[in-house]
Amino acid sequence: MDNKIPRFSRSWRVQHMLLMVSVLLLMISGFSLKYSETFWGKALIFLEGGFQARGSLHRLSAVLLFITAVYHLLYISLTKEGRSEFRGLLPRKSDFVDLKNGILYDLLRKSEKPAFGRYSYREKIQYWAFFIFILLMLLSGIILWFHDYFFAFLPKWAFDVSFMLHGGTAILVILFLLLWHLYIVHLSPGNFPANSSFWHGYVSEKWLKENHLLEYEEMKKKGMTTTKDEREA
Repeated sequence: MDNKIPRFSRSWRVQHMLLMVSVLLLMISGFSLKYSETFWGKALIFLEGGFQARGSLHRLSAVLLFITAVYHLLYISLTKEGRSEFRGLLPRKSDFVDLKNGILYDLLRKSEKPAFGRYSYREKIQYWAFFIFILLMLLSGIILWFHDYFFAFLPKWAFDVSFMLHGGTAILVILFLLLWHLYIVHLSPGNFPANSSFWHGYVSEKWLKENHLLEYEEMKKKGMTTTKDEREA
């Protein structure tokens, strides 16, 4: 039986769950309004309890996303674990070399895929893309939500830009989730049908060797590759 090695802490998993729930609810409640004249849009609004309930759901989901963002900022700035995780997600020159070699490996031009540490260029792209998406969504959403207040000193074009930015970013988030995050994390070879480490925090020793060899070797040197049962004993 393959060893189960801890990879994600409880705090990390809670943040991921809050992000997942808030983003999914925002997408459902947001697109049901944007496409309210379509059959499926009307069906979603009905399931959400009507237009008024849909608006309340969207705003509550936005508040949850804001709380999650604040939680994450406090996590990466005030905790030792968070600061370490954030440093690991910072882009480095080696990431561009890994990106090139990764593409060559996928195109069968290289026989060996690059060896990654805790976070490869793929995880870093996902993290920073979401960072930008959420920042844009929150800023444009705040302007649209409190439009009565901002009308006092912002020109009309600022609201038009915020409206387009909010909807456009939402579409990018969906495309990014479906075409990048969902495939790489859950549907790609070695992960299919799902990588459940986001739920319980553990990965198999085989998976860690294949996907993050440098991290595995570092953990092994420190004696951190014990099994889940051994750690809970």
